[in-house]
Amino acid sequence: MSLIRKLAGETVIYGMSSIFPRILHYVVFTVYLTYKFPDQENFGMYKELYAYATILIVILTLRMETAFFRFGSREDGIQKSFSTAMLPLLVTTTIIVGILFFYSDSFAALIEYKEQPYYVKWFALILGFDALAALPFAKFRLENRPWLFMVLKLFNVIMTVVLVFLFLEILPRMGIEKVPVVDDIFHPRIPLDYVFIANLIASFLVFLLVIPELLKQKLEFDLQLWKKMLLYSVPLIVVGIAGNINTAFAAPLQRMFLDGNFSENLTEAGKYAAPASLAIFLNLFTYAFNYAAEPFFFKNYKASSDTDLFGRIALVYTIAGSIVLLVILLYLDLALQLIGKDYRAYTDIVPILLFANLFLGLYYNFSIWYKLKDKTYIGAIISIISAIITLVISIIFLPKIGYVASAWAGFACFLFMAIAGYITGRVYFPIAYPIGRMLLYMGLAVLVIFVSKYMVSLGVSDAAKYLSNTTLLILYLVIAYTLEKETFLEIAKKKEVY
Repeated sequence: MSLIRKLAGETVIYGMSSIFPRILHYVVFTVYLTYKFPDQENFGMYKELYAYATILIVILTLRMETAFFRFGSREDGIQKSFSTAMLPLLVTTTIIVGILFFYSDSFAALIEYKEQPYYVKWFALILGFDALAALPFAKFRLENRPWLFMVLKLFNVIMTVVLVFLFLEILPRMGIEKVPVVDDIFHPRIPLDYVFIANLIASFLVFLLVIPELLKQKLEFDLQLWKKMLLYSVPLIVVGIAGNINTAFAAPLQRMFLDGNFSENLTEAGKYAAPASLAIFLNLFTYAFNYAAEPFFFKNYKASSDTDLFGRIALVYTIAGSIVLLVILLYLDLALQLIGKDYRAYTDIVPILLFANLFLGLYYNFSIWYKLKDKTYIGAIISIISAIITLVISIIFLPKIGYVASAWAGFACFLFMAIAGYITGRVYFPIAYPIGRMLLYMGLAVLVIFVSKYMVSLGVSDAAKYLSNTTLLILYLVIAYTLEKETFLEIAKKKEVY
């Protein structure tokens, strides 16, 4: 089986285990919540708190899952690397969660939620359980156990979904105003609190399910290996924090720098976040690809001296990502029905964010080299600069042009990252990327969008618009298949092309 087809197969499996849970998550926490909570301020609060959570989870995991891929896939072995990484992680996670829990008042005041210190406690526990489960999940991936990975990931999201509907729909319809035990322990104040509580319970249950994986490991700690793993992962912590500022921090930045008061800015953040989440469908594809690609590259980069393999994978990603982008934009008015009618105003950000996410996926392709060559500090430098770009554009332009500044900040940031990842890779790990063909498919996508917009400007009926857009999409697919027939046949029919 060719390596590209192997990656495609793993992407499908990890797509099932990462995309499907995230689609469920999207349905509940974007579609459902925008209908359930027409007050955009609640949704803005939800997005802001989870933005802080993305930073904290990076700190808690110490990015040991990636360090584990590096050292577990090579000379140090899976068992030894896992045990060496997991033991210190248990200690550091317990300490950090304890500090957050017992000093929750101070941390709540720091993020201007001084009336809700319980949010800090809840998220500390959620992320503590998630952090301790992260390395076992990475082990499942490295040991080629994607089905177990998928089952546990699905269980997490499905349990969260079930609990949310239980708390917000089923029990209230039964006339039960207080949820037994849950209300006594957590004392929720508003309906949104039950969403966080559901997440906490689900994370705890998943952690219980991975405990057997932890208990069966031989206790083995290699101090020298730990030092090497930590040295490898520290720059990735910087990468992770900066990356989450770029991908998930729009709500906090809007709340801080838009020209309204606290409540008004949270409302704007909520109105922005819902249409912005439509770009998640491209992000989901990118996420699944990256999930499969990272361990795949670690295991296969020495097995094949053909660096053209990396370039062809990047080309496949570009075509597939462009197709996802076109489907969303060509049928955007239908996609908008997924979110509540009170959240459909800011649709102008969707094309900007889709292209931003396409460049983010290209960065994942271009930048894999620094993990393979143990030069993670370069990734840290790129991420720091990109975070500065995001922060500067947001701080300067949010007060001047409003919410759309966040979308352009994301576009500028990810475009820079893709270019920087490509240029630095050319220096340290030259790969024959077919840049001309990749730009061709992105350019064709832009052309399709402009033709579609022109047809709409002529005042055609909805039926004619959908017929025209569908024709344009089919034409794009035909062109891509005609020009890249061998690559597609390799994936679909196991045809070897090298």
